[in-house]
Amino acid sequence: MIGRRVASVGEIEQPGDYCGPVKGYTGDLEACFFLKPNARDEGVPPRSVQHVCFPPHTYRECPDGSLEIRASISNLLRGDTTGQSDDGWHGYLDEGHVWRQV
Repeated sequence: MIGRRVASVGEIEQPGDYCGPVKGYTGDLEACFFLKPNARDEGVPPRSVQHVCFPPHTYRECPDGSLEIRASISNLLRGDTTGQSDDGWHGYLDEGHVWRQV
């Protein structure tokens, strides 16, 4: 899926939208907020806007204005040791606003 980078967290509206890095939501850490590509798919546990923090994740500002995020973006909610929050999407945000599932 080709997503889009928006200017603020409040502008995240559709699957693939993302914003960041921003500060002020996760203490002193920068974060990227997003709706995963499958966030509104039928049969997927309901998801609101999610985020990853830097660190432990890392990011790279790309020449085309997109953001690349490493390590992978998990399919489980933080702290889930049972797998009950599995939303079926695990992958990366690549250069070009590309959401890549693995």
